[in-house]
Amino acid sequence: MIDLKKVAIIGGSFWGNRGAAAMLETTIAKVREINSDAKFTIFTPYPEIDKSLVQDETFTFVDSKPQALIQLNIKVIWIWLLSKTGINLKPSGVLKSILDAHVLLDIGGITFADGRLIFLPYNILTILPALLFKIPVVKLSQAAGSFKNPIIRFFAKYFLPKCDFIFARGEKTLAFLQELGLSEKKVALAMDATFVFQEDFCLTNENNYSVHQIYDDILSKKSQGIPVIGISPSILVMGKMSSKTVDYIHSLIEMIRKTSFQQDVHFVVFPNASREKSKKKRNNDILAIEEMQNRAKLELPLSIYNKITWMTFDVDTKGINEIVSILDLLITSRFHAMVFGLRLAIPTIVIGWSHKYHEVMKFFGLEDFVFDYKDPNRSFDELILEVIKNNETFHSQIMQQLPKASDLSQKQFDYLKRFLD
Repeated sequence: MIDLKKVAIIGGSFWGNRGAAAMLETTIAKVREINSDAKFTIFTPYPEIDKSLVQDETFTFVDSKPQALIQLNIKVIWIWLLSKTGINLKPSGVLKSILDAHVLLDIGGITFADGRLIFLPYNILTILPALLFKIPVVKLSQAAGSFKNPIIRFFAKYFLPKCDFIFARGEKTLAFLQELGLSEKKVALAMDATFVFQEDFCLTNENNYSVHQIYDDILSKKSQGIPVIGISPSILVMGKMSSKTVDYIHSLIEMIRKTSFQQDVHFVVFPNASREKSKKKRNNDILAIEEMQNRAKLELPLSIYNKITWMTFDVDTKGINEIVSILDLLITSRFHAMVFGLRLAIPTIVIGWSHKYHEVMKFFGLEDFVFDYKDPNRSFDELILEVIKNNETFHSQIMQQLPKASDLSQKQFDYLKRFLD
């Protein structure tokens, strides 16, 4: 009989960022393949909402917002200090569920990286309790580095070697970690966890009827020979560009206008991070889509505006998977929308800002399809038409690399067998 194993997971959530949800759901499913009786402590910034979306008695939800993590770390450090004096308190409740874990899995998309100094304390707080009590920390496929900032470099060099293992989500991240001094026994290349995602891994059920209606409408368009282009915008990029000379939303609208003038196409605009009915911007691309929709009404002719389907509601990972699977082309500023496109062999164009996009797209020979959001001279019109015209060629190119990508994703879960089996 397999012993009951307890697994703590931090860095994801079910609500909000659906890329984080896909990583979380994939990790849970893969752990259950190893040990079907595993219990989970899930750190999430939305503990109450996640609990309402996923009613599973094997889950304990813990608040991972910064203030909550600070309070938790203070308690953990206090217990740890007392243990050094010979006073061993028996933790209860949330503390017990954390300190009883056999392993902590960090699934954060990017940690300890230049340009993200503001997140450095959070990166430390997420792993410190486990490190203090000798709970193995495994960082599943994520981006890290570079480490040019001396503050980030100092703390990365102190904390990262204390992790049991780190799976680098691309060649650049692997090089950054090796340059930091991590040995081959501590770090290896792995593709993103969601390259082995399956629809039945989805643990929520959100607006499925609306998604199915749009799915059927897209199939109807395709049956008429009309190519369908998906656009997954980012509230984060919209915010980054608000202080630049380039207008992100205007660029997307102009792209729709110019493409529509040259070819009969249909567009579907969907969120890869959504918090329906919330006006908070973090992890809420619905706000970017609503802004885009309002401006498109004013800036586009009605004949073109009517060729756009707007998804301004929560879409879970299964719904995103369904929509992306029948696209002819995906244009996105979200990392995991990109991964969903590639995993489904859909030609994908990225408007991003980090090496995390480039290193994955390069794996599929699509590095020329990655554009910096700050570049005012970028133009997608000719590329979009080229991809539509040679869709099967690009589809086959991606398909050739998918088995290797899947193997590189699966290897990190194979590694977990030493803790769970």
